[in-house]
Amino acid sequence: MSKNNALARLNLIQDHLTQPTGSIDLANERSNASFNVEHMYWLFCGSKEFAKALSDAYQMIQRDPDLYIPGGHSFDMTQPQQRELVQRQVLRYQRAHKTLKDPLLRRALEIAMCIYSEAFSMKTYVHNTLFRQSIEFFGTKEQQDEWMDDVLNWRIIGCFAMTELGHSSFIRGLETTATYDRIHDEFIINSPTLTATKWWIGMAGQTATHTVAICQIIIDSENHGINWFVVPLRDRKTGHLLPGITAGDLGAKYGRHGLDSGWIQFSNVRIPRKNMLMKWSKVTEDGKYIPPQNPAIAYTPLIGERLTVLSGTQNALGRALTIACRYGCVRRQSVDDGQIMNYQTHYVGLVPCVASIYVINIVDSVIKIQWEELIKQIHTNQAEFLKNVADIHALSSGLKATITWWGSEMFERCRRSLGGHAYSAYNAIGPAIGDWGVTTTGGGDNFVLLQQTARYLISSYEKMVQGKQLSGSVEYFNNIKQFSKTLQYLFPRLTQSQEDSSVTWNNNQISLIRLSELHSFRYCLSEYIQGISKYQNSIPEFQNLCPILTKLGQLWSIHLIYESLKEFLEEGYFGKEQANIVKNAYFGMCKKLRKEIIPLVDAWGYPDFILQAPLGKFDGDVYKGISLEIYLEQVYL
Repeated sequence: MSKNNALARLNLIQDHLTQPTGSIDLANERSNASFNVEHMYWLFCGSKEFAKALSDAYQMIQRDPDLYIPGGHSFDMTQPQQRELVQRQVLRYQRAHKTLKDPLLRRALEIAMCIYSEAFSMKTYVHNTLFRQSIEFFGTKEQQDEWMDDVLNWRIIGCFAMTELGHSSFIRGLETTATYDRIHDEFIINSPTLTATKWWIGMAGQTATHTVAICQIIIDSENHGINWFVVPLRDRKTGHLLPGITAGDLGAKYGRHGLDSGWIQFSNVRIPRKNMLMKWSKVTEDGKYIPPQNPAIAYTPLIGERLTVLSGTQNALGRALTIACRYGCVRRQSVDDGQIMNYQTHYVGLVPCVASIYVINIVDSVIKIQWEELIKQIHTNQAEFLKNVADIHALSSGLKATITWWGSEMFERCRRSLGGHAYSAYNAIGPAIGDWGVTTTGGGDNFVLLQQTARYLISSYEKMVQGKQLSGSVEYFNNIKQFSKTLQYLFPRLTQSQEDSSVTWNNNQISLIRLSELHSFRYCLSEYIQGISKYQNSIPEFQNLCPILTKLGQLWSIHLIYESLKEFLEEGYFGKEQANIVKNAYFGMCKKLRKEIIPLVDAWGYPDFILQAPLGKFDGDVYKGISLEIYLEQVYL
């Protein structure tokens, strides 16, 4: 590079630094909003009251020296430093949670901390959700009375020992055994092989004092299937591993360095019979096994875990998209020094992602209510719970797989949109991709999850053919002969072409996976339409948001059709002319909504300290935050 060219390039960079246009650009972008951004923030949070509580919680974090990350980010911390920080955050959060009188603010602080720190989120999730809910789902009243007070007050710290080294989350194939000893009225927990090692267990590496472990019940050499057992791991005072427990840390990961994911091996560890969680199945003192009414009950804790991917996607991808979209509107390039967001290659990549977050947000709010109602039936109407659990299990499997696949694609689009900046940890996209990658499959393969959904769909289709009325997520099967449009056309055609047999299953796996994806996407669109319809007769602030919400749903719908053109063409439902109409409509809708992309991401309400990325600053002054002045002085002056 000649001296003159280098100087010209330096002058251009200095112009961006000394005369930044970012603040002006973002102000112009915000003036394009066709909706009230503050009202959309209320809707995105669920209510005006909770939106206020969440804003207050963000402020609490930023002002609290134990909750706030020193220096504003953890990118330069070592793994031990990050773990110490997260444990300090957990301790401080528990103390604050007890002192807060306002239940909305307590809930808001939990959510704000989970958004702020992925490792904190997983630590509290493993204990508060996986470990605690396992005791609630599977424990008798007597067992809950014994354990829950210590669990709720973190006097014991729990983990969730399901996945194994050789079998991941294939529950029927798990090898860890619980052999009943009548003489001592005890179970002997054992890892008989290397592949039986409990693997990728959050908080097992250093923190957990107890675990709920899923094991094969052995009585008189006979295997009676799986159940959950509470097993102590570490001394509650010293933190040392107990006799028979071997555990360790999995070491460096792509993300969440503050979480001590680990492994556990049991060497003939004895626990009292009462540590078998016996709400649904039992082993009596004389060794009689009483099975559950429905084997699917063993999967109940996984349903709630899989559904959390909806809120996790909103938060992780919402932050990444906010950074990418703001930078795309500030960054100027090419001969006319125009905003890169105005290029079709840029906005067609990001606008559908933004639309999908709104769809996922409303679907998440709908399905949370459904799940909470179903959970209540465990205590009030177990027969009804067992009737509905298979449907929501299949649905949760499909949603986790499809949404995490789409989430990974969105992260990659955000990364590419930042260009070389994405390789810097300080712009928070690279670490976010690592955090996401750790949890996309939950210890297994998304293909396995989607096959679970496919088996349920095929069995439901067979019931429909037999004249039975279906309900839940497959209720639309009842009108299957009337389908003639969009994804509802493809779905029954694919269903009818499959045979649920071991002979043909493997040869049709690709189609079966696609079948489950389409079912999951159809559910999201259906629930989104119903979800926004309730705002038509809601408070005026939410009524006025319906036009933009409708456009966002339409865009994501046509995005799914555009991505499925292969199937439409193969089925003969579309010809070349129709495919071109879809393509042109898709690009046109992306271009129209591009004008509102900054108000749409602003409405998610992430403060700069939560984003932890200079390129995503609200005021658009992005270059100052990455200290280019210092770089220029060192290199050129």
